[in-house]
This record gives sequence, C-alpha cells and structure tokens, in this order.
Amino acid sequence: MLKKIVGTAGTRILNALVNLAILFLITNHIGSKGLGAIGLILLDVGIIQLVIDLVAGSALIYYASRESIGKLLIPAYCWIALVNILFYFIFQLLKNRFPIVYSTVIPIGSEPAIIGLALINALMLTHYNLLLGHERIKTYNKIFTTQVLIVLTVFLVHIFFLRQKNVEAFVNSLYAGYSIAALLGFFAMIRLSRSWSFSNWAATTRKVIRYGTVTQIANVLHIGNKRFSFYLIKRFMGLPSLGIYTAGVQLTEGLRLIGQSISIVQFATLSNTSDKNYATQLTIKLMKFTVLLTFAAVLILVILPESFYTWIFSKAFTGVKPVILILSPGVMALAANAIFSHYFSGLGNPKVNLWSNVVGFVFTLILAFSLIPLFGINGAAATASVSYISTVIYQYIIFKKRTGTLFREWMPEKQDFLDFRELIKKAFFQGRPGK
Repeated sequence: MLKKIVGTAGTRILNALVNLAILFLITNHIGSKGLGAIGLILLDVGIIQLVIDLVAGSALIYYASRESIGKLLIPAYCWIALVNILFYFIFQLLKNRFPIVYSTVIPIGSEPAIIGLALINALMLTHYNLLLGHERIKTYNKIFTTQVLIVLTVFLVHIFFLRQKNVEAFVNSLYAGYSIAALLGFFAMIRLSRSWSFSNWAATTRKVIRYGTVTQIANVLHIGNKRFSFYLIKRFMGLPSLGIYTAGVQLTEGLRLIGQSISIVQFATLSNTSDKNYATQLTIKLMKFTVLLTFAAVLILVILPESFYTWIFSKAFTGVKPVILILSPGVMALAANAIFSHYFSGLGNPKVNLWSNVVGFVFTLILAFSLIPLFGINGAAATASVSYISTVIYQYIIFKKRTGTLFREWMPEKQDFLDFRELIKKAFFQGRPGK
C-alpha cells in the first residue's frame, strides 16, 4: 500500500509544481482579474461536478470491486449528459430572469467553456474513480501525470508561441488535458474489465444513488465551506481582489496534495476490507504522517516574506501573504479532514462527513457575511479556517466515540517514525511493482 502512496504522492507533487508554474504564468501574463475569472470558471465546473458525482462520484470507487463496470459506467454516462443539459438551461434561466446572480457566478462569455469543461472533466473523473476502485493506482497516476503535463504544455504554447495571453488560453489547455486523460482512462478500463454485464443495472444504480446522495450532500457543503466566499468577494470587491485571494488559496490548498495522496490510497484500501480494527489503526497511523508532513510544508509558506510572493506573482498580488497566514491553520485541518473523510466513506458511513460539513457550513454562513464586508479577503480566509477546523473537530469526536481511541494515540511516537522508515525501505527496495 505504501508503494502506492509514494507513487501517488510523487504524482501529486508534480501536479503541485505544475499548478505553481501555471499560477506564475497566469499572474504574470493574464493578471489578477484573469485569475479571478479562472477561479470562478473552475468553481462553476466543480459545482456541476458535485451533481454529477451523485451517480459518477466516489460511490464508483466503493462499488467498483463489487459490481460489473458496465453496470456502473453506462448509468454514469447517461447522468453526465443529463446534468450538463440541465445546467445549460439553468444558466439560460439565470441570464434571462436573474441577471445580477448570473453576472456574479459566471464570468462574461464563459458559459460555453463551463459547460464544455464540465462534460469532459466528468468523463475523466468517472474513469479515474473506476480505476481507483479496482486499486489500479499506478495506472491512475500515469494518466493523471499525463493530464497535468498536457495542460502546462498547451498553456505554454498559447502564451509564448500563439501570443494568446487571456483566460481562453487557459481554458483551451484544460480542454486538451481533460480530453486526453478521459480517453486514456477509457482505454485503461477496457483493458481492466473482463465482463461488461449490464444485467440488473437499475438495481445497481439505485444502490449507487443511495450511497452517493449522502456523500454528495456532504461534498456540496464541503465546497460551500471552501468556495462560498468566492462569490461574495466577487460581489463586494470585484475580480482583481478575487484573483489575489485565489492565489493565496491555490498556494496553501496546494499543500493538500499530501493528504490527498495518502487518503486516495487509504480509501481504495478500506473499500476493499471489512476489518474495522485494521481500518482504525491504519487511519491513526496515516493521520500522523499526513499532519506532520503538512505542517512542515505550511511552515515554509509562512516563513517566506511577502516580497517573495510579489516578486513571483507581480506587485498586483500585494496582500497575498496575510491570506496565506490566516489560511494556514485551515490547511492543517484540511489535511486531517481528508483522512477522516476517507475513513468514514471507505467503511460505508458517509453520513458522518455530511454532518461534519453541516457544522462547517453553519460557521461559513455566519462568518462570511460579517467578516468579508469588514475585512475583505482576509475575512474570507478567516472564515475558511474556522470552518475547516470545526469540521475536523466534529469528525474527531465521532471517530473517538466509535473506536474508543484515546487522545494520546494520536501523538507521534518514536515507533511511528521507525515504522515509516521501514515501510519506505520495503516500498522502494523490497516491494513488488504496483498495479
């Protein structure tokens, strides 16, 4: 399992570096207003994906080892098409009946890009989920790496060869990366599947929806906790301020790669086991590694002076350092949240994640409308950190009640570091190649 974690971590680190390169290119060639528009486009695509995930989300990971790929894939494709058509008409309704809301949530002229990216992104993520559900971590990592490198390459071509320095250049880069990854994922599934049985697909779809409904409500609230402030910043302060906030968010939340790398493999592992004691001990062990590594990475961002950030991103992004400082405790909480969330989901208990995000969203609603008008993007950062921390506190309380875990068990011990070193040695020098 650790070999898969190491491979996934390497992939995520590469993704983080690519994202930093893209952020540098956007800030220096497109500007804060353009970054603000890109942030909204990606947020809107993410919201559409939340609805799609009802049938084509993490439930596919959970059921991939339990059902035929055909029973999962065909309903997912149909649902993706239906949801994108639905959102097309929702956008038309907003444009004609609620123009103020429309202009707040959708950058001018970006509606076709949002729908198009949402469609291709959904196909790509569906294939990713099925690969993860079958624990084909190595295949997933290869395709994901190809995706991010294509995005960067196409973006560089647009900027330096085509001299196209606008939001459309980045959108075209996403089209290229998502499309190729979706195709590679599809061909990988064809090789993976021995049977494409469609019998009783309706019953399977009902099970997926029952699992997915709770999970997606939790995810909607989770995205609300993380991104609701985007719309308020756009409304009260405009796209340039949103661009500065987006830069701070991308830098800090980029550190989630540590928790994501570990939790992806954790979820795939727990979805294929019924040993609750093993799941508990594994979660505690992985939590320690995740939080410690994230803390070390956060410390680096906090130590760097603001002059470094303005040198990298231009003076238009003055004010990003306070956002990073205020978001730092929240990023630590997000690292823990990733491990807790995948523990509960991996054991088929997504309702815990739902209620933890309800708690976080209550704090978001209370604080966002009071802190953002008063303190601007710093208020948005404070809102996010409090929301993330409250979410993790709730998850910890439930985990403690269900497992009887004592607080001292979460404290790093010498044996943890020895175990980690031994696992690293086995992963690199003794382990068999991952799937």
